[in-house]
Amino acid sequence: MDYRLHRRGGPVWHGPAAAGLARSALEFFLDFCAFARGEGIKVAILVALGAILEGVGLVLLVPMLSVVVGGHDGWDRIVVRAARAFGHWAIASRIEELTLLLACFAVLVLLRAVVLWHRDVMLARLRIGFVEQQRTRLVARLVGAPWTQLSGMQHSRINHLLSSDIVLTGACAHFMLQGIVSFCMLAMQWFLAFLFSPLLAAVTGILLIGAGVALIPHLTKSRALGKDVAEANLHLATSGSQFLGGLKLAMSQNLQYRFAEEFNDTLGKLMLRQVAFVREQSRAQLAFATMSSLAGAAAIFFGIWLLGTPPSVLIVFVLVLARISAPAAQLQQGVQQVANFLPSYEKIRSLEAELQSEAIADIPACDLPRSGTVRFCNVSFCHPGGRKGVFDVDLAIEPGSFIGVMGASGAGKTTFADLLVGLIAPHGGTISVGGEVMTDELRRHWRSTIAYSPQEAFLFHDSIRNNLLWANPAAQEDDIQAALRVAGADAFVSRLEQGLDTIVGEKGMLLAGGERQRLTLARALLRKPPLLVLDETTNAIDIPSERAVLAELVVLTWRPSVVLIAHRMESLALCDRIVEFADGRIVSDRSLSQGEPLRANRDQSPEADRNSAQRFTRSAVGPGVAGSGAGT
Repeated sequence: MDYRLHRRGGPVWHGPAAAGLARSALEFFLDFCAFARGEGIKVAILVALGAILEGVGLVLLVPMLSVVVGGHDGWDRIVVRAARAFGHWAIASRIEELTLLLACFAVLVLLRAVVLWHRDVMLARLRIGFVEQQRTRLVARLVGAPWTQLSGMQHSRINHLLSSDIVLTGACAHFMLQGIVSFCMLAMQWFLAFLFSPLLAAVTGILLIGAGVALIPHLTKSRALGKDVAEANLHLATSGSQFLGGLKLAMSQNLQYRFAEEFNDTLGKLMLRQVAFVREQSRAQLAFATMSSLAGAAAIFFGIWLLGTPPSVLIVFVLVLARISAPAAQLQQGVQQVANFLPSYEKIRSLEAELQSEAIADIPACDLPRSGTVRFCNVSFCHPGGRKGVFDVDLAIEPGSFIGVMGASGAGKTTFADLLVGLIAPHGGTISVGGEVMTDELRRHWRSTIAYSPQEAFLFHDSIRNNLLWANPAAQEDDIQAALRVAGADAFVSRLEQGLDTIVGEKGMLLAGGERQRLTLARALLRKPPLLVLDETTNAIDIPSERAVLAELVVLTWRPSVVLIAHRMESLALCDRIVEFADGRIVSDRSLSQGEPLRANRDQSPEADRNSAQRFTRSAVGPGVAGSGAGT
């Protein structure tokens, strides 16, 4: 992946880039407004009220200065007369006038402080709520997306969006709100400047508009740099995830240093992008500072030599200009930060648009029988990209049956399992349970009743107890112990110092492979499902121990239908029926009578079958492992 920066030498300003930035910023603003609704109106009122109170406070400085310096510009007379008419006070001296004005100013300052406190709290609440809405909306799209789409997605991309990009979206919201507040303050103070001197205010406004136009090229480049940084951060997250996932393999071959070199190289490029953004921001800040200084100098020059502005008004006007520079700088900084962080928001919306979310509905349990014959009628499914699947599958699974599924890698066994548990919908044919054809809604209910244990045993970085209860939070201690016993996990759990409270590590890496598989099987059994699908669930357990576990499944009192997918023929010895797949089609479906030898297919001789079984055993457990108790 190439993360080179844009060529140096000047800001990048292209019409399409500026238009794209404007569209993205408008979409973000409208999305925030849709979330804020009534609360947003309240905040807008508080923002406007804060700006007005600050403006009134500045206006009061004029009569106070007039009283102190003895000017006669009319502002002091207006304010004092208004106060006298309102309060019927007799103001006889300049000291009394100044005291009244100071009292009014103090009340305004106190009122403004209260307003700003409420404003900032509500702004923070809105920003945090907006971020959490983005996160929950994305998670809702993820959990509602079809498995065929989720299975092809990069996990590090999703993790990065849910963590780093969500945080940066929150920062984008923060700077947007800061920019809105700064703009309101800037507009109010410019309005005050216009009241004092329309001509000088017009000059100031022209300078500010010019500064805004000059900022556009810097904004488009900030957005481009933001995209580069977002891609580099994703690359770092992907590299870190892959390295940690293959840490044992890397260290066993002394390849961890290659990862460190790549990681440091990406970090160096990321630093260059961050420095480039700071450089762009500094240039814009310098331009704003220069224009603010020019505006102040021009105001003094025109006010004194050309317009003859009274000293008190001129002092306050210059003060207003000085105060304008702060919100102007904040506005400039906020707009640039928004442009820099917008790509993270764009990535989130892109994934949301990419996910084809299914509607989630509450399906009554009676709509689909919990038990009954599961029937495949001419079912076909082809994976995206023309990859293999299954074709014309006709199969019936009776309640309580123990069916083994075998076949070479890529023959269609896992696709068949995904169809059986309702992870994917057939492209052709129908699947029914107890005579009820499974629609999309019924398929979701079906998944809530059955249990599926996939090839890779997955455990959370949590205790054994919490990993088991994840499948059935209502399970009691007796249920847990019974499931552990059936899975053959009770012995090793009892030997652990902390027992069920033992932390298993990330993906259960603190346990042996066979121990992980036993726990995942116990977790599936806690659901007491009518159908139990085991996809190579016991391939890390030695053959004698595996046979003992499968024998326990056969004699369960609540006897579920069991579909066991396996490569090892020894694993299928207890099945009462064997289904064999080849090239996505069922090539063999036969029942096994007691004592009948298991063969790879119908045409093999008994001697060839024994040789095939030995090959399957060696390929699955490795030389010297079978029967040794490894992984148990």
